Amino acid sequence: MQAIDRSIQRTLFRALRDRPLNLMDEEDRKLYEPLHDERHDPVKRLFDTIDFSEVESVQLVAGFRGTGKTTELSRLEKMLWEHDFHVIRVDLDDFIDMHSPVDIREFLLILAGAISEQLTSERLLGKEKGLEKSFVERLRGLLPKMPSEVTANAGVANVKLALRGDPGFRGQVRDQLSGRLAELTAQIRAYHDEILDALRARAGREVRLVVILDSLEHIRGTGETSEQVRRSVEELFLTHASRISLPDTHMVLSVPAFLFLEANNLAAQFMNGAVQAWPAYQVKRRNGERTAVVDRIIQLVERRGDWRRILPDEQALERLIFASGGHLRDLLNMLLEAVHLAGLGVQESAAEKIVAIAQRAYLPLYKDEIEVLGRIAADKSLKEIRGDEREHVLRFLDSGILLCYLNDDFWYDVHPLVRDVVLGA
Repeated sequence: MQAIDRSIQRTLFRALRDRPLNLMDEEDRKLYEPLHDERHDPVKRLFDTIDFSEVESVQLVAGFRGTGKTTELSRLEKMLWEHDFHVIRVDLDDFIDMHSPVDIREFLLILAGAISEQLTSERLLGKEKGLEKSFVERLRGLLPKMPSEVTANAGVANVKLALRGDPGFRGQVRDQLSGRLAELTAQIRAYHDEILDALRARAGREVRLVVILDSLEHIRGTGETSEQVRRSVEELFLTHASRISLPDTHMVLSVPAFLFLEANNLAAQFMNGAVQAWPAYQVKRRNGERTAVVDRIIQLVERRGDWRRILPDEQALERLIFASGGHLRDLLNMLLEAVHLAGLGVQESAAEKIVAIAQRAYLPLYKDEIEVLGRIAADKSLKEIRGDEREHVLRFLDSGILLCYLNDDFWYDVHPLVRDVVLGA
C-alpha cells in the first residue's frame, strides 16, 4: 500500500474543491459536464420561459444548496448572451446580510445598486456610460440624511457594504424610507427605464434584458432569528411581488428552498411567473435502479483529475456517488476526504471509511425527526406530513437531509447518508 505523492494530492485537492464554475470562462468550461438530460433540464425550462414570454417574466428557483445551481445559472447566462439577450447576473451574497431579516426597502435599493454596478461592463454600457447611469444621484435624493461618506463618491459600493454589514445603517434606511415605499418603487422603476433606454441607444435596437439574482437561498437566521428571517423572505415575495419585478425585463431569482412549498401562491404573483425547485441529480430511480446520471458524474470527476490515484476502483467511486444522493457538494467533499486518506495509501475499504466520515455531518437525528423522515422515505412525497411538522420539513430541505428529485413530477427522499438510521429506527 503505497502513499500517494504529496504534489498529486495537492493538485487533486485544488481541482476537486467545491466552487461554482463560471461558464463564461474558457478554463472553467473545460471542467463542466452536463448532468441533466434535456427533458428534465431546469436551465432549458428557464430559458424557454424567458424566450417565449413577450416582454417580461419572473421565475423563482427554489435553491437547494450544493446541487450545482450557481454553475447552471452561469450556463443560463451563456445561453442568453448567445441568443442575443443582454444579461446582468448578481451574487446577492455580496449585498445582503444573510443572517438578518430582509426588508423590501433594503431589497429594492440593493436591486438597483447591484444592477448599477454591472453597467460598466463593455457588454452593457461600457465604463463611461455606465458611470453616467450610476445609482448614486438617486440614492442621495432618497436618503438625504445618510452620512456623506456613505453617499459621496463611490456611494453605491459604500451603501452595499453598509447594508450588508451594519444593522444600524439598515435601521436608518428603514426610518428614512418609512411611508415612502410607493415613491421608492416609482424611483427604482424610473431609473430602470433610463437604463433600458441607454442600452437601446448603445445597441441601436430593441434590447431584451435578463437580470439573474443568485444566492438568496443562503439567507437563514441563527438561533432566535431563524423564524424572523424566514417570515421576512415570505413577506418579500408573497406581499411585495409586484414591487420586485422590473418593467420590460426578465428576472430569475434563486430563493430559499422553503418557498417551493408556496409555489402555487408565488407563481400567481408575477407576470409570466413560475417557481421551480432545483433538484438533486437522480443517481437512482424511485425503485432503486441505477441511472445514466452516474456515468455523467464519473465523467465530471474525470475532468477534475485522475480519481484512480485516491480510490481503489470504479466500484468505490460509484459507492460515493450513490452515498451522495446526487448532491454534488457532498460528493466533492467525500472526494476531498479520499485525497486526505490517500496520503497513507489507497485502501480497499476507502469508500466505506469515507461514507462513515460523511455521515457525521448529518447526525445525530432525534426521535421525532426520524419519525417524520421515515414517512417521507416510505411515500417519497410530503403527503403524509402534518401542518405542525412543516418546520421539520423546512429544516430538512435547507440542510440537505431531505432531497428533491424531478422526473415528470417532483418526489422526495431522505439523504442516503441517513437512510439506514431512518429506516432502521
